Amino acid sequence: MSLSNKMNTGTQASTIVKEFEITNIMMTYTRTMMCCLLFICSANAQDREIPEWFMNDLNMNVGVWQAENSQYMSDGEPFSHYVMEWTWGIGKTSIIGRLYGINNGEPTTDFWQFRQYWDNENQKAILQQFGFNGVTGYGTISPSGKNTTEAIQTFSLPDGRTWEERHLSEMNMDHHITTSFDKNEEGDWQEKRTYRWERQSEKK
Repeated sequence: MSLSNKMNTGTQASTIVKEFEITNIMMTYTRTMMCCLLFICSANAQDREIPEWFMNDLNMNVGVWQAENSQYMSDGEPFSHYVMEWTWGIGKTSIIGRLYGINNGEPTTDFWQFRQYWDNENQKAILQQFGFNGVTGYGTISPSGKNTTEAIQTFSLPDGRTWEERHLSEMNMDHHITTSFDKNEEGDWQEKRTYRWERQSEKK
């Protein structure tokens, strides 16, 4: 082998070694960056867990609740009581509810069905409900005091009509009090009804 060939061969070997070293450095850097990103994502996920106030609210809601309706009874509303039932959803991070009446001592069909859950993307508590004739309600829940929450929802019908309602709920383990509001012509919240709900039993 000539001297020039030997030099070329040595140069090529040196270049291959350097390229191998650079490749190793880049792979190590990439792995390090991926580990850092995974750590940051994990830390952010831990910082953005479902809030304690919301989990407490779910826990206090779960069960069967009954409210007297004698104050509002009429020919068009013959129900002596209303009953709310809330059960846990999958993983106990949401709850599923139903509202029905008591007429002549017998339960009616459901008037409303509910879902209450945490919106991970928007970081908000959501209350969604479904009723007869395609009516739906969708809105957010937020804490407004100790064991008290405020829900503001937009309701809509298939024909496009919409309206807003507001509910204040004061929660306790053995009873809770709800007050509903709608908007008057001036756009101000106007109180409608207040119910005291007594716990009948717990549902797991």
